[in-house]
Amino acid sequence: MTTEIKNGAQFIKQGNNIRVKPGGLDYDLISGKVYDLHWDDWKSTYIFSENGELNLPKKVYELKKDVIFKKRVLKYFEDAPTQTTGIMLAGTKGTGKTVLAKILAKESKLPIIVVGSDYPAKKLNDFFKEFNVPVCVIFDEVEKNWNTNQMLEFLDGIQATAKKLVIMTCNNLNMVSEYMQDRCSRIRYLRKYTPSDNIEIIASVVADSGVRNVAKVTEFIIKNIKLLSIDNIISFINEVKLLEDDETITLEDIIEIMNISTRLVSKEKSDEERIAQTIADVTGKTLEQSLLEVKNTFNGTSSDDTSCTESIGYTPPFDFDNDSDDNEDDEYDEEDE
Repeated sequence: MTTEIKNGAQFIKQGNNIRVKPGGLDYDLISGKVYDLHWDDWKSTYIFSENGELNLPKKVYELKKDVIFKKRVLKYFEDAPTQTTGIMLAGTKGTGKTVLAKILAKESKLPIIVVGSDYPAKKLNDFFKEFNVPVCVIFDEVEKNWNTNQMLEFLDGIQATAKKLVIMTCNNLNMVSEYMQDRCSRIRYLRKYTPSDNIEIIASVVADSGVRNVAKVTEFIIKNIKLLSIDNIISFINEVKLLEDDETITLEDIIEIMNISTRLVSKEKSDEERIAQTIADVTGKTLEQSLLEVKNTFNGTSSDDTSCTESIGYTPPFDFDNDSDDNEDDEYDEEDE
């Protein structure tokens, strides 16, 4: 691969594809622009092309931890003595790693290269060693898409190339090469996400959504949704907005058939509640009325002339502690004597 530079430009552009010289129009990588890097197995060569700008949500909810983390990273990279500054954003899927990766990349004001999962890890160094301009490089779900042991030379930045801000996300840090972990020369900064991190922003997300009862919905989400990912939070809020005009539908009803794991614990019904439910089903009475009748029956009283148990043919269990039974036993004992 040649690195001939003409008029200060290192690349040529043919259509949307960008290649290292020779031949073609001079092209300089543009700060803030996104470039895709893929691998062509048939031709055994790279495909490097423009891809517009990073897509971010209309409104970004940044955690306090992320704001501090971002400032630290960008400050260090500005004065970094090393060629490569490695960043790892690790944690449960949907907790905000990719959004922070995009924010970091955008605020770095560097050309942004998103490496496709089809690009061989062992060929990374061959491509990037020729660069003479600083770049930001993003690897999404690094442990899933690449052999991280084969990325070590790339992260070491042995060659005297331009600086690289390398941002990686992963869902399972245990699957990342052990030679990357506890090695600041390869991964300088590590941000670990947990599902509970997003509790900080839930109230703001709910309030911005326009739902009527912000406090109630916020409390329900925090107490009942196991994985507090932005996806789960927003999906549930949108469902609430869709159904909030129907007063017969509760928040529990809404989440029951959604693909969201909850902390809701189903209460085990007592014998009285099960009997009352049967009475209600048979007689058409409300569950509250039926439960009151059952309680009265077990307590030896009745709310009306007809016992609720008679209406469904139920007989309470025999009471072995009944006083009359004790008296009969006493009389039997006296006769024996």
